[in-house]
Amino acid sequence: MCGADPRQGTRETNSEENHQMITVSTKAKILAAILACLWISTALAQETPSVSKVAILPFTMNAPSDLAYMKDSIRDMLTSRLAWQGKVQVIDRASVEQAMRNKKGGVSPEEAVAIGKGLKADYVLFGTVTAIGKAVSIDAKMVPMKSGAEPVDLYAQANSLDEVIPKINQFAELVNRKAFGRSTDTAQQGAEVDTSATMNPEFLIPQMMMAGAKISYLNPNFLEVTPDGAIGQPGLWRSQTFNWGIVGMDVGDLDGDGRQELVTVTKDKVMVYQRLEGGLKSVAIYQGDKLDRFVSVSVVDANKDGKGEIFVTNLRRSNIPGKQVERGGSITSNVDWDPSSLVLSYGSGKITVMANKLPYFLGSVELAQRGKILIGQTKGSENVFRSEIFEMQLIGNTLKQLVSLPVPRRCNVFNFAKWDINGDGADEIVVIDDENRLLVLNSQGDQIWKSDSRFGATTNLVEAKIRDRQYNQIDYVSIPAPILIADLNKDGIPEIIVNDNLGQGRFMPEGFKAYDKSQITSLSWNQLGLVENWKTMEVGGMVTGFRIGDLTKGGIPQLIGSMVLAKDLLKIWDSQSM
Repeated sequence: MCGADPRQGTRETNSEENHQMITVSTKAKILAAILACLWISTALAQETPSVSKVAILPFTMNAPSDLAYMKDSIRDMLTSRLAWQGKVQVIDRASVEQAMRNKKGGVSPEEAVAIGKGLKADYVLFGTVTAIGKAVSIDAKMVPMKSGAEPVDLYAQANSLDEVIPKINQFAELVNRKAFGRSTDTAQQGAEVDTSATMNPEFLIPQMMMAGAKISYLNPNFLEVTPDGAIGQPGLWRSQTFNWGIVGMDVGDLDGDGRQELVTVTKDKVMVYQRLEGGLKSVAIYQGDKLDRFVSVSVVDANKDGKGEIFVTNLRRSNIPGKQVERGGSITSNVDWDPSSLVLSYGSGKITVMANKLPYFLGSVELAQRGKILIGQTKGSENVFRSEIFEMQLIGNTLKQLVSLPVPRRCNVFNFAKWDINGDGADEIVVIDDENRLLVLNSQGDQIWKSDSRFGATTNLVEAKIRDRQYNQIDYVSIPAPILIADLNKDGIPEIIVNDNLGQGRFMPEGFKAYDKSQITSLSWNQLGLVENWKTMEVGGMVTGFRIGDLTKGGIPQLIGSMVLAKDLLKIWDSQSM
C-alpha cells in the first residue's frame, strides 16, 4: 500500500520550531512515498504492455469450388503466425463469423474496417485469392483501426497452388515486422520481395510480378494451344481486383502524344489509365449520376484532330409520374430509359464533356481501307435498335450523321465486324446473332457460315419488350464483347478474335444467364468456313471486353482484356473485375 502514517505529524513536543521541523520532515516522507508509488505504478505499466487485437476475416476465393479448402488453410496459417503471447491476440473465429453473419461474398475495404471496429479490433486483415488455371494471385491487406497508421499490403502471384502458403507465410512475417516489430530473418527476406507491391497503391499492375515477368505481348509462339506450358509463360499478367464490374473497355491515343491510353467503363464511371513504368496508373475519372447506366465505350478520332475522343453509350432512366409507358405493344410501368450518350475528351490530366444527351447507341467498327470509324444507331419503337446504322462524325461539340452503312438488319452497333476475310475482294460481315452464334455473311447479306459454338455472350443487358416488370416478364438484348479482326502474325490471313464465355447459364433465358468461365479464340477462313487458329486457356470469370493495343509505345501489339470474376454474374455492375 502506498501512503504515510498521519500520526507522524502529531508527535508530542513543547517547541513550535521542533513541531515545524517534524511537520516538514513528515511532508517529505509523504512526498517520497507518493513518488515511490508512482515509480512502482510506472514500472508495473511497463511490465504489462497492452495487447493488440487482430481480426482475420475469411479470404474471398475467386476459384473453383474444389479449392474452397484453401480459405481455412490461409486463416489457420495467419492465426498461427500472428498470435504472440502477451503481445498479439487473434480474435476467435466464432466471433468473426458472428460479426459477418449477414455478409455474403467478398468484403470491400470499408466493410472490413466496419467489421473490425465492431469487434473492437486494433487491426483487421482480409484479402482475395484468384485462380486462373494453374496460376494463383493473392491480394491481401491488414488495416489498422488507429487513424494515421500505415496498412500492410501484399500483392503476389504464384505459378502453382504449392506456392500459395509460402506467399501467405511471407505476408505474415511482413505484418509481424511492420506492425508489431517482431523481426525474423525470414520476415526481412519477405519484405525485400513484397514491399514493392505497396510502393504506389494506384498501380493496377504492381511492381512485384513473377520473376522475369513482362507485359503480355501478342506473339504466335505464345498463342499456340499448349495447355501444359502456356500458363507458365512469363508474358501472362493480371491486374488487381476492383470492387466494381467493368462492362467495356477500349484503347487509343487520347491526348495526341503518340502513346495510347486505356479507357474502362462501369455502370456509372469512365476511367482513363496510362502505362507508367511497371503498371497502369489511373489518371482521370468521370462520374455519372444515379440515373445513368453506362453500357459501352469506344475510342475513335471522330473529328480527325489526331486525338481519340471517348464515346460512352449511356441509358438514362426517366420517371413519368401518372403515366404508363408502352413499349413493344405492352403496357409496362412509369419507368423508361432512353439513349443519352456522352462524348468526352482527355487532356492535361482531366476528362472534359464535349457533348451529352445524345440520342444514339454509339460504337465503332474497323474497316480495312479506312481504319476505325464511329457508328451510331437510334432507339426503335418496337425493338431496342432502329434498323439503320449511320457513320457518325464529330463536328465541334455536335455529332452528325454521315451515311447509312450497307449492313443487314440483324446488325447493331455492337455485334458486327466488316472485313474481306476470304480474299475475294469484297468485305464479308461477321455478326453475333441473338443466340450468340457467329455468322459470316457475304457482301449481299446472305449467310455463308454459322458456328455451332456460341461466342461473344455477356450479361451486359438492355431491356427490350417488357410485359410485366413486377413479375420479371422482360425480354432483353445482350451487348456482346467486340469482334476483332486483325492479321496478327502478318501472314496475309485475317484472324477473327472473339470471346467464348462458358457456363450452364448459356442455356437460360436472358436475364438469368451467368458465365463462370471464359476463353478467347482466334478463327480464320479456310475456303469452307472458319477454323480455329488458337485459343487461350479457360479462366474463371466472364470476359466483358478486349482490344489490341500498344500501351508501351514499343510497336508490339498487346491483347488487353477486362474480366468480371466468377461472382454475382447476374448483376455485372455489382461484381468484381480485373
